[in-house]
Amino acid sequence: MTQSSALLPGSFHDVAHLEDVMTTPSPALTAELRALPGDLVILGVGGKIGPTLARLARRAAPQKRVVGIARFSEPGLREELTAAGIECIAADLLDRKQIEALPKLHFLERSLV
Repeated sequence: MTQSSALLPGSFHDVAHLEDVMTTPSPALTAELRALPGDLVILGVGGKIGPTLARLARRAAPQKRVVGIARFSEPGLREELTAAGIECIAADLLDRKQIEALPKLHFLERSLV
């Protein structure tokens, strides 16, 4: 048994419990995100893994600004993320004019793996 599997429950009570487990940051991730300068920006936050990634980032780096950018075509997702402390910006990332209109945020490319 690995250390990470020892931390997982035998089963999940419901989707909220699963989401809580998936968004609990490891100490290493927390340290890594705290060391990064600037804001955290998640492009495509409305996709399959985007909401979970944004919640994980918010929990790992509560002192940072977490900004999620997406079309937000799923009803209620933008409100859920906002309630979780994620700043949401609606934009179609395939539209050059919408990309150019986004606020100028500090982007840093760095692997967390």
